[in-house]
Amino acid sequence: MKEVIITADSTCDLPADLIEKNQIKILPLSVLLGDKSYYDGVDIFPQDIYSYVSKTGILPKTSAVTPAQYYEVFEKANDEGKAVVHIGLSSAISSSYQNACIAASEFDDVYCVDSKSLCTAMGLLVLKACDFRAKGFDAKKIANRVTSLVPKVSTTFVLDNLEYLHKGGRCSAVTKFSANILGIKPSIAVDPQTGTLDVAKKYRGKIDAVYKQYVNDCLRDINKIDTSRIVIANSGGISPDIISFAKGVIEGKAKFGEVILADAKCTISSHCGPKTLAVFYIKK
Repeated sequence: MKEVIITADSTCDLPADLIEKNQIKILPLSVLLGDKSYYDGVDIFPQDIYSYVSKTGILPKTSAVTPAQYYEVFEKANDEGKAVVHIGLSSAISSSYQNACIAASEFDDVYCVDSKSLCTAMGLLVLKACDFRAKGFDAKKIANRVTSLVPKVSTTFVLDNLEYLHKGGRCSAVTKFSANILGIKPSIAVDPQTGTLDVAKKYRGKIDAVYKQYVNDCLRDINKIDTSRIVIANSGGISPDIISFAKGVIEGKAKFGEVILADAKCTISSHCGPKTLAVFYIKK
């Protein structure tokens, strides 16, 4: 049986130690600041994004991984006699997944999975692929198993404000105005069937209180959660006390095999902005 390489878009936002430990090949999306292009998590980081937006008032543009970039990685694996399972950013959000499929069509043992998700919720699927590889599954079986988990991923996050979503064209001016006037802090959910974003809940109050309510809401149905892994992700600017609170609630609810603390990289931060908090998990 062929050795299996797990590849993923940079939008999986997994910590560097987990990427290295699991030997995951990351393909970075591009971030465009004016006329300059950078690679997500390689030569540009979220604070660079926030500084740019603060200075210019303009949101950076992000660009999908090209078919040629995927082809280069898949070809190298093929030449080495290895198979590939690639987990991509939601096809409803980016053309990266379609581009990966275009490149994969040139090879017999390259399988692409549409995560229909983003950030470290997508990263949980990448880690599941690594788990299945460790069990000795071949590439096709890994891809099938991961695909079956896609609808079970809970992808929600709470925003401090709608400024970045508005600038990126994902939130109407009326919605933004209403949220600001009413002091609403929206929780956004990714539909696991379509991979699209929608408002799941509207919170009111000071942001630290909202974070705490959001965390408790996420863990309300603890018996329905796969306790092998859970993620606390943030896009920067959230106090360590809130992260500790979230970790404490999680550890008080159930014994999780792994509680991952993750920082959103540039592609996700470009759309959500700072002070975005997320709790990601896979349902049973």
